[in-house]
Amino acid sequence: MVGTFREFERAATTEIDAALSPLLARYLHRLGETCRQTGLPEPRIMQSTGGLIDLETAASHAVRTVLSGPAAGAAGAAFLARATGEPRVLCMDMGGTSCDICVVDDGAVQERGAAAVGGRPIALPMLAIHTVGAGGGSIAWRDAGGALRVGPQSAGAEPGPACYGRGGTEPTVSDANLLLGLLPLDAPLAGGVSLDREAAARAVGRLAHELRMDPIACAEGIRRVAGGGMAGALRVVTVHRGVDPRAYALMAFGGAGPLHAAQIADELGIETILCPRDAGVLAALGLVVAERRRDAQRSVLFSGETLTESAIGQVTGELAEQARRELGDPDADTRATYELRYRGQSFELPVGGELETSPEELRRGFEAVHEERYGYSAADQALELVTIRVTATLPGGRLELGTRVSEEDVWRGRRRVWLDGREQEAEVVAGAPAPGTGIYGPSIVELPGSTLVLPSGWRGGVEASGMIRVDRVR
Repeated sequence: MVGTFREFERAATTEIDAALSPLLARYLHRLGETCRQTGLPEPRIMQSTGGLIDLETAASHAVRTVLSGPAAGAAGAAFLARATGEPRVLCMDMGGTSCDICVVDDGAVQERGAAAVGGRPIALPMLAIHTVGAGGGSIAWRDAGGALRVGPQSAGAEPGPACYGRGGTEPTVSDANLLLGLLPLDAPLAGGVSLDREAAARAVGRLAHELRMDPIACAEGIRRVAGGGMAGALRVVTVHRGVDPRAYALMAFGGAGPLHAAQIADELGIETILCPRDAGVLAALGLVVAERRRDAQRSVLFSGETLTESAIGQVTGELAEQARRELGDPDADTRATYELRYRGQSFELPVGGELETSPEELRRGFEAVHEERYGYSAADQALELVTIRVTATLPGGRLELGTRVSEEDVWRGRRRVWLDGREQEAEVVAGAPAPGTGIYGPSIVELPGSTLVLPSGWRGGVEASGMIRVDRVR
């Protein structure tokens, strides 16, 4: 943040950092001490950029970690996209309280130089993640006008959805999915939670009575409303930014993401769904494979005669040295991001590039991004280079994709479910299907950490990596 402009955003970032750092520091120092006592290495902490920093840096500057949870999931999704050769992926990470959305292009998550989190501006680089209050624990309710709403209120983990049997009475998305037969009754969740269908039916039934609906129709309505919120979030990171979602595959993960993937894909016209074998714990995978990372940036406001190759090179060289020094490795890989705008514009667009670049190369890159985002470029407009950011990185953990499961580890059967507005029989595949296993809708794949629901019209199978890939039947 040192050396950048926009004083209000910098002040707000400093305030948030000062408020959060003492709280996070106490927790991290206890964690570090426990690791030392048990002989474990000191943990590294995920930043909002999707890269890892050391424990002391995170304890001193908690503001760097405000999006660490969603960033870990995004890092895992980006790793799988690179490993499986998927060039364009929309990521939907749906857990118990929220759904986090991001875009992966060529194996990298889109980033931004600053953002608002919880309504407060943070002037630090972070992954471009958009969050909505739609999770498995999101509460369904009737508004003053008599309409069905879902979220942002959540039942949380305690007491949780009514179907958890822990005292919750409010109807949630998970209760609706259980009532429709999309979640298994005989497979306990993490922590040994056994699902209670009768409790779910009572909770959804009370809301259905308020809405003067059939309970099953109410449960289907809860799914549709929650799905509409997630589809809207995907439009924010795609359509609103000049990106066509139909050109991307949808990767659904988190405990609840695969339950709603086909519904979201139908609404957005997406033709391919990807479901990782370990969808429920993809954030943990992201922590394993994430790179170590430090960023150094400076506002330069170069334009006209000051925008020269030598001026750019001098700043990138100094920033690269600073980032490598903070990372602790003089030979760390580096990359640069240039935030540019036309003179007279208020906000910039980030353009990736080499440390050694020319104004002509920056203009070509900026105008391509501007054309994609806004539908036009202006070759006669003066260009301003506002901020330069240099990122130093070291590789994360090595991981080989693959699976050792066999068809003997998989149970197959059939179950009556409500899908596409009608009751029907769907194939159930429980376990981790081996590579080569065919998946055809209507079907329900009960993975160890999540459940994939596929209506009619989708078919595919399990790839060598363990990833489930299904395509819309044309």
